Amino acid sequence: MSRLDYIKLDPARIVDCGSGRGIDRDLLAKKFPEAQLIELDLALETLKLRQEPTQGILSKLFKKSTAPILLCADANHLPLANASIDFAYANLLLPYISDIPAFIRELRRVLNIGGAFCVSGLGVDSFKELRVLGLSSYRFPDMHDIGDMCIDAGFSNPVVDTEYITLDYEDLAMLLDEVKLVAHGAANAVSLRQKLTKSQAIALRKLYKLPHKLTLEIFVAHGWKDQSRIDLPAGHSIINFKK
Repeated sequence: MSRLDYIKLDPARIVDCGSGRGIDRDLLAKKFPEAQLIELDLALETLKLRQEPTQGILSKLFKKSTAPILLCADANHLPLANASIDFAYANLLLPYISDIPAFIRELRRVLNIGGAFCVSGLGVDSFKELRVLGLSSYRFPDMHDIGDMCIDAGFSNPVVDTEYITLDYEDLAMLLDEVKLVAHGAANAVSLRQKLTKSQAIALRKLYKLPHKLTLEIFVAHGWKDQSRIDLPAGHSIINFKK
């Protein structure tokens, strides 16, 4: 949310992709109090828990209100019209996305000219301690690759920066249990395929000195859609004539 201080924007309509349990709703509403917020998530049951019983989606669409619209959909196939959104937001959604370049292209498609996006995710150094121990994890993207994807999608002046969070655990079992919990909710994010035997667990504890550390690399990317781009077939290019 702090990155939004650098984005000068007064959006009329915002889409929060992967809104989940709505933890960013109040922060977005405070930052952009006049904007219509569309909270989009693939988990229908999660959205049902948050839906107001007295108002349906259609009534919200046709009533002038800043109340959020809840929309169950796949972020890689946004059910939104071209150029219908002023600001696209996705907080830690990318580990759940199977095709990140396709998702970034979808964001550009639905954004208005002059619109912006801000997304965050886990970077390549996340869970590096587990990989050193021989455990497997999702191949987290490099921040530079995210920047290239934004440029390839046609965004202007994309900026990607990172920060590191190091978690300390006194108990290795607790660390592994929390990682497995994440894996249960985001199968793309973590894959602990190995079932540890008692001897393997003892060996891990010897290798993994106290306190047990777990690194998270958090990257945040934002950029602008400030011009129309013509998508041509492979092998074709645009020739500009200037007077």
